[in-house]
Amino acid sequence: MPGYRYIPSTAGQPTAARCPANTFSAYTGRQARCSPCPAGMKTDPNENGLRTSAGVCKVPPGWFWAGTAVARCPKGEYRIGYVDTAAAYSCQRCPAGTTTQHANSTSLSHCNVLLRGYHWLSTTDKMQQTPATEICPQNSYCPGGLTPESDSGMVSCSTIATGLWTKGLVIPPGHYFTAAGSSGAVAKCPNGDADTPNGFYQPEWVQYNGAATTCTACGAGILSDDKEPLSIYDVSDDGSGAPAAKLVPKTDQSCYILRGQGMVVAAVSDLGKPLYKAVICGNNQFGASGDATDDVSYGLGVQICHDCPTGTVTVDATTAASNPDKYHYDTSSGAFYSPEACITLPGYQYIGNSATPCPKGWYNPAVGDSASKCSECPDGTTTAGMGSKSIDDCALLLLGWQYPYTADPYASLSLCDIGSYYAKSDRDIKVNSVEGKCTLCPDGKMTSETGASDVTQCDVCPAGKGTTSTSNGACVTCPSGTYGSSSRAPSQLSCQACPTAIPYSFAYGGDLNVFTSPVVSQEGSTSASLCMPEFAQVENGDWKLSSSGSMQAAVGAVNLLACVEACRSTSSCQFLTFDYAAADETKCKLRVGGGTGSTSAIAYKIMPTSGIVQAQGMGFGGFSAWGDANAAEVGTVTQVVTNSPTIGGCLTTCNTASTCAAVHFTYDVAGQSIASCSLLAGEVSNTNTQRTLVHTRVTSVTFAS
Repeated sequence: MPGYRYIPSTAGQPTAARCPANTFSAYTGRQARCSPCPAGMKTDPNENGLRTSAGVCKVPPGWFWAGTAVARCPKGEYRIGYVDTAAAYSCQRCPAGTTTQHANSTSLSHCNVLLRGYHWLSTTDKMQQTPATEICPQNSYCPGGLTPESDSGMVSCSTIATGLWTKGLVIPPGHYFTAAGSSGAVAKCPNGDADTPNGFYQPEWVQYNGAATTCTACGAGILSDDKEPLSIYDVSDDGSGAPAAKLVPKTDQSCYILRGQGMVVAAVSDLGKPLYKAVICGNNQFGASGDATDDVSYGLGVQICHDCPTGTVTVDATTAASNPDKYHYDTSSGAFYSPEACITLPGYQYIGNSATPCPKGWYNPAVGDSASKCSECPDGTTTAGMGSKSIDDCALLLLGWQYPYTADPYASLSLCDIGSYYAKSDRDIKVNSVEGKCTLCPDGKMTSETGASDVTQCDVCPAGKGTTSTSNGACVTCPSGTYGSSSRAPSQLSCQACPTAIPYSFAYGGDLNVFTSPVVSQEGSTSASLCMPEFAQVENGDWKLSSSGSMQAAVGAVNLLACVEACRSTSSCQFLTFDYAAADETKCKLRVGGGTGSTSAIAYKIMPTSGIVQAQGMGFGGFSAWGDANAAEVGTVTQVVTNSPTIGGCLTTCNTASTCAAVHFTYDVAGQSIASCSLLAGEVSNTNTQRTLVHTRVTSVTFAS
């Protein structure tokens, strides 16, 4: 059976025996031997059951499973009990401060050997309490080893000199031994003070040999500080307490200089090591910086005194001491500690981390705070160059400016007016000088804005003016048929042609007669809205203005175009009629004026205009006026207006009457008051329809309604 081995017999029936310790049998059959456990593994002697599988093989006490085989627990570790491999991957460490006498330890009780420098906390329980040991305190030492049950392992150090530590009897960092023999003691390295500004530090544990020792000097004028931690007992402790972190001058990082000081190499030691000393930074310099009065600069190394930036200085020591915060002055060191202590000279300003001369056109009159800025010259003025120190240096005029011809030209400097410029730079401003005035633009041109500084900015013609093909580049009054817009872009100087009139068509006798009038405008017009057809049809059909006199036949003008040309070539022609049905010699009749300079005048209605010039119906628009001694011969009076004391009132009355085609008025030349105002209407010429056209002519003189 499993768990047994087969025992054959030659004298009788065979027998079987249980597998012995450290073996097992998992099979049935006649196996004369049980299988041994893997190397180093054993069966638990406290388990008496059948050993029927390899699972009865355990890792024995004092051993651990190393992955493929068992291994001994090393010295200082132990493991108890028989366990499976999964529970035996490591041994347990002895309590801190203890170890074992050998490997393969199987119990905590085997951790009965003290490490050097440790002692038992209990002479009876030993490692049965946690913690079991403690580091040997000051004024004692512990040699360690296997000790009797009653021994704590600690030996008194009462014979050691005052202040030494039991690290082989050494003087700790940041300390020194004051004198040889029993009269000496361990003391902290001195820091120095205001009266004796020499500090010291000590970086090493120094072996005690009964002689006095010294600390390392930071350098002449360099202090030290209790800055670096050292976990030790205080020199006055008796060893009964616990150690604490003490601050001592341990390395050269405990050495420091005050704000405003610098550090230089004073000499070089025999070992080639630089020896430093502190220096006080002088006038117009600043040294080590800091925001608070107790700020210092730690460490040994060259720390230069910085020169103030160009254009800046420091105030005198007396002024600085009177207000140290303002002037960044340390009264302890007697020196300046910040670049902000450097304040600007006249003619300079501080930008970023440096002072720069005031730019041209700016000035700074006096020594000021480091943040002071230059002031800009008054409007229109500038300086001769950079670094100006006074507003009096703002004595030159900028381009595009002018000054008046007065005893105080500074009082009213101004930009060059529209239509003028001044191109000379850096002009002296003089009393009662004609040189202060700007130069007028040539050729009648203008500038787009005030303050022009060059003749090339004279690139605009005034409204109503412009260049023409015959003006040689000069701005002249725009002639009839053109206009000069005020909204033209600079350099677009030419007079602009009026828009073309919409053609008028007239059907008669089966023919379509088309006529497009030339477009005219008053000289100096400023907009396309002031453009209008030169000849405008104001009546349709057989309705026309009548005239008892001054109607002249234009012989040979047998079509409308010829009739219009005949009127245009007659300077006094006011309007024309063209009768398609009349004989050739009387088709075209012109109404001409009856003299000039008279106080009698006639005004014909004309159409208003918009972006596109075209004729409109009667009852709209302005008037084309003619001085005419025979004005009473024209039209039929429909109304005599008695409440229109002015020409404008007379015309307004006509404009509101749709049947009014013209007005006849007499007036007082001096005051243009109305003596009489008569509204005139057209009349029926004959019974034939669609045969007569009446066209009024627009002159260069118009009266607004």
